[in-house]
Amino acid sequence: MQTLYSFTQFFNSVCLSHPNIETFNVSDDMFDADTAKQTLFPLAYMVLNNTTITGYSAMTYNINLIVMDRITDVKELSSGKFNSITKDYKGITNLLDVWNTSMMTLSDIIVYIKNNAQPQDFTISTDVILTPFQERLDNALAGFSAVMNITVPFNPSACLFYNVTDAQADGGINGCN
Repeated sequence: MQTLYSFTQFFNSVCLSHPNIETFNVSDDMFDADTAKQTLFPLAYMVLNNTTITGYSAMTYNINLIVMDRITDVKELSSGKFNSITKDYKGITNLLDVWNTSMMTLSDIIVYIKNNAQPQDFTISTDVILTPFQERLDNALAGFSAVMNITVPFNPSACLFYNVTDAQADGGINGCN
């Protein structure tokens, strides 16, 4: 049975193994990130939306996996010295680069889970929806959010706990020794 700890540890390992992710966090709100720190970006954030227990065999986590980075102004990159094209990049940001890298990083993680995670442990059970975003917090942040449902095995034990009064009255719980 997967616990929330093992579920988040799996995402921690996968995300931090990716070369485009510097930091991984789990929270109920991405705005908990200390956006003033320069060293934590690019950042992956997992937000647990809800969990559904299906019968006695599966638990499905609905999550947002967010990959974000800081938006910066692009310096002038072309002087025309070595080619005939001169472009004035002042005032232009790297927003498109951040979106591209974030989307491709999420795509890598999704493909890894679909192809390499043990199917008996983790299964993406729906299509994954990727959505770009741009936020203005302490730093300008942008990236992509992936909403997905991940199903894991669930095998609850009826013997984990029981009401002592019921157990004494009936002589115990069926199937528990």
